[in-house]
Amino acid sequence: MGRGKSLPSRTIPIRPWESHLKTNSISVIAECKKGSPSSGILRPDYDPVPIASIYESSGAGAISVLTDSKYFYGSLADLSAVSESVKIPVIRKDFIIDPLQIDEAYAYGASAILLIVRILSQTELTSLHKYAKSLGLSVLVETHNKEEVKTALDSGATTIGINTRDLDTFEIHKNLIEEIAPELDNSIIRVAESGIKSFADWQKYKGIVDSMLVGTYFMKSKDIAKDFHSLLFGN
Repeated sequence: MGRGKSLPSRTIPIRPWESHLKTNSISVIAECKKGSPSSGILRPDYDPVPIASIYESSGAGAISVLTDSKYFYGSLADLSAVSESVKIPVIRKDFIIDPLQIDEAYAYGASAILLIVRILSQTELTSLHKYAKSLGLSVLVETHNKEEVKTALDSGATTIGINTRDLDTFEIHKNLIEEIAPELDNSIIRVAESGIKSFADWQKYKGIVDSMLVGTYFMKSKDIAKDFHSLLFGN
């Protein structure tokens, strides 16, 4: 493991991902990130541990932690700190293209990883997905159109994210979830990604997705707990 890179020994259990996301309502994957390519620095005083604690106490099903340093100002230290501080599953969100990054996710406490169809070939996606599962990790496979969904399914994906933000232009395609999610089998965990910022969004997606990944909305919030409640129940 690690191919010459020394990694820490995992000290926490892998936490079930599927049971936390597929519930009687829409679960929330709440995201920790200091910034993003589309918004720049979102939270100058960023500290992921207290943020994760608020997410957990507010009822999040899982927590996403950005570890990419170039575009999202994250780190593996953030992943480790959050994983050790909460009892719900944590996903490593990064541009994963190499098995070593999956080894890192495992070592630093993640229970799941993100794989992005747009940046991987079918062979790479299938191989990385299989490797992550062999370590006991869950996998969220991110897509942006119907062709990518087919690629994800062919790789063995059982949790599929539909990202409404185009990674090339950063534009939001508002109706993408409604176009794609209903066509997926109910055995697939369907995750809505990007642009979610209101109770109206929650109502719009109710019944067609199992979970929503929400980041920027919370990172811009002055009162995360209050806005978490507003997102799910309205004001």
